[in-house]
Amino acid sequence: MATRNTATRQPKLKSSRTPADAQPLPRLSPPSARQVHLLTLGDADKVVQWLNASKGTASHDRVVHIRRELEALPVDYSAHGDAFFNISDGVLRMGEARTGNWPKEKLQVQWRLGQRYDALQKALSKYIFHPTVTYVMGARKWLFFGMVPDGGKRWYQMCIGQQLLTEADAVIALLRLAETGDLHKVRLCEMCHRHWLVAARRNSRFCSQKCREAFYAKSPDYHSRKAANQRKYRENLKRTQAARGF
Repeated sequence: MATRNTATRQPKLKSSRTPADAQPLPRLSPPSARQVHLLTLGDADKVVQWLNASKGTASHDRVVHIRRELEALPVDYSAHGDAFFNISDGVLRMGEARTGNWPKEKLQVQWRLGQRYDALQKALSKYIFHPTVTYVMGARKWLFFGMVPDGGKRWYQMCIGQQLLTEADAVIALLRLAETGDLHKVRLCEMCHRHWLVAARRNSRFCSQKCREAFYAKSPDYHSRKAANQRKYRENLKRTQAARGF
């Protein structure tokens, strides 16, 4: 069923529960804006490190595909929202084409988006998490709470300090970023198209200074802009020195 504000389907998976009946991702406490910022940057950093380390593996390709669909599907649903509305027999009908006469092109859009939606849900269903707690004798209380994934023999995994990061951990971090609207913080370098970066700001586009300079060097007006910036710098320097009596 799709409406103006949401698009949900019930794919044929092992569980009969719908996405609307899913458990929320665990949180320690209601986070402040500052905490949300730090948490999302932490998730982005973990995903970026994992993606850069796992290049060339099937694990990497699966996670990149999930990230792409998490970003692209909402955009495509919005762009083709009119495909889920149809006037038949003088009645405005919303959702999937179950009744009434629907134009063929609208049915095709619904089918195409529905297939992608189901494929994403099927891909996510492969990652199974279980709750876990750790009791610390010295503190005499439960101290650590979380969700741990089932292991996957073919998953790429790495360690960041003492923390193990697997394909499932990268996916759940992407879901948290998507939930908070921060998916854009995991971005592929626009120059080399090989290295991922943490985009702390929306205008972060390159993985290194080398890629930044190479990108702008290809711009047709690069040399004229560089010369203009140098002139402006020298003029500002002269004014500063004059004001100081040099």
